Formats: sequence, structure tokens, C-alpha cells
Amino acid sequence: MRFYALSVATVLALALVVPAPAVAAGPPAGPAFSVSAPAAPQPAAAQTLPRHRYEAIRKTTLRSSPGKGTVVAAVARGKELTSTGRTSGKYVQLSRAGKTGWAASADIRRAIMAKYQTSSATPLYASAGSTRQLAKIPADYTLGTRTNARSNGRVKVEYAGKSGWVRSSRVAKVALGVPLGKLGWKASAAKNIAKWCKGVPLSVGANKPNMAEASGWVGHMNEKITLDTTGFGGKKIDPNHPMAVAVQYHECAHIMQYRVYKYDFAKLDRRMDAVYGKPRVADGAEHMADCMAVAMGAKLSGSEYDRGSGNTITWFAGYGGKCNSQHMSAARKVIAGKQV
Repeated sequence: MRFYALSVATVLALALVVPAPAVAAGPPAGPAFSVSAPAAPQPAAAQTLPRHRYEAIRKTTLRSSPGKGTVVAAVARGKELTSTGRTSGKYVQLSRAGKTGWAASADIRRAIMAKYQTSSATPLYASAGSTRQLAKIPADYTLGTRTNARSNGRVKVEYAGKSGWVRSSRVAKVALGVPLGKLGWKASAAKNIAKWCKGVPLSVGANKPNMAEASGWVGHMNEKITLDTTGFGGKKIDPNHPMAVAVQYHECAHIMQYRVYKYDFAKLDRRMDAVYGKPRVADGAEHMADCMAVAMGAKLSGSEYDRGSGNTITWFAGYGGKCNSQHMSAARKVIAGKQV
């Protein structure tokens, strides 16, 4: 489904930002010299280890020396610290907000150093080579790793309080700022269409109309996609269910149609009607959006067993038309940014 409004204008804007040249600066060169002096006393049995980021697992006190000395800083639970690389017995030297001190190793743990997001439901394995599954992680779930250990095509992560391994092919690395846990419906849908409609605002909710909108004027068009989160029996449908994905792709296809035809909606309708031809139960742009969705990887129908009712449910998405070779060729051209 689509909706559009257009105010005719030809306003084009081009912003060019030219970065200033980088200039390296430093202290003036001077004579080199060295002074010998007695080494300062160090904590007993101090060792030098690789530097790592840590987090406090409880309220932690940094002290001037291992296990004693004056309090340098108090660190709240969950706050991050950076090791200096030195340890002494059960104590680690850490820095936080410009202050350095010693804390008990029992009060800290390695911080999450990378995050991965599942592309589909994936098992959490007990080890890098094991077939024993500790849990089943849903799609679009962001996981953290404290070691980033890799082996046998798997990476070590944490999920629901368990430490285990997932297949590297089932996850993608994401920014550290991405929150841990399952993406919401809207975020999952945005991820599904990001390849073609990245950045297009989404509005989602129960019983909302599935539609794509474009309004404004040339050079200043506002685009929007609205999606219904309701599926079988009025229940919320998973955003990665094939039927939901087909609808997401269909509405994204309309946005691509608008862009390719430069928001000339009359021309778009004429060309889509001509290419799709007849018979049809809706206008050509709707049927071509279905064919574009198929070209993008969607399925327009399917069957599945419903545990609640004990019945097999057959579902359909789209307007029910066929996508022949001519339609698919045109669909792929529009996806590639070409008019037909």
C-alpha cells in the first residue's frame, strides 16, 4: 500500500565540506640526556601483564597499594576501569577517571570487548568443538564477549548468564554502543530493509496500515514506512517471520519506486501499469512491489503448523498476482535504480 503527496518545486541543494589540512604539532627538539637515580620501591611480587578493560562487579575501592594504603577512588558496580598491566598477588592496578590504584581481582572482571548480533536463531554451544547446546539464542540478539576468543569457526560469547560458543557465520560484529539483548520489533524490521531503505523512518504497531509514504517537494521529500505488527489470530507476529518480511520488503519497494521515478507518481503509475500488464487485481505499482519483494528474497506464501490450534496454517502476502520473467526483470532494474 502507498500514499504520497507532492508540492511541485525544483529545489536542489549541495553542501560541500572541505576538511582543513591536518597539522602535526609537538614540542621543539632539544638536547637528549639521562639521569641515573635509585628505582622507586615496588609492591612485592608485582608482575606485568597485558593491559585490559575491566568492570567492577560490586562497589570497589582503589587503594594506593595492594590491599592497604589510602583510598584513591571509589568505583560503583558496573563502571569500567583500565588495567596498567601490573598485578601483585590477588590485586590488580587499575585506572579510572585519571586516578590509579589497586583493587582486589575478586571485585572485577574483564569488560565486554566486542559485541555480536545474531542474524538468525542460533545455538549456544558448550565449547568450540562441542555439539552440546546450552541454549537457543533468538534472531537479532546482541551478545557480548569478554575475550573475543575464536576457534573452529566459532566465537565465545555470553548469553543469559551462560558462557558458550556460537558459529561466526550466524553473527555479525556490531558497535560496542549497541545495547545487549533482543532488538525490538521496529529495530528488527529496520535491520531487515536496511540494504535498500536504510534510514527511512518506521512507524509500527498493532493493526496499523501497511503503507509507504512520500510527501514534500523535490529535493525535500519526507519518506516513511508504516507496518502492522499483527499476524495470525490477531497475535503479534515475529518481525522475522517470512510473512512479516514480505510486507516489509513490499513497502520498502515502494520507496525505491518513488526514488527511481524522482517522485513523479503519475509517470511511475503509467510505467508500472504498462510493464505489469493485465489481468491484475491492483494497480501495477502494487504488483511490481510484490515482484520486487520476491527479487529481494521474500516469500509471498507459505504453510506452517500452529501448535496452539493444532492446525496447519497457510498464509499469503501481497496482492496475489504472478511474477513472470518480464516482471522480475523489471523488478530487478528498479531495485538497481533504473527506470523501466
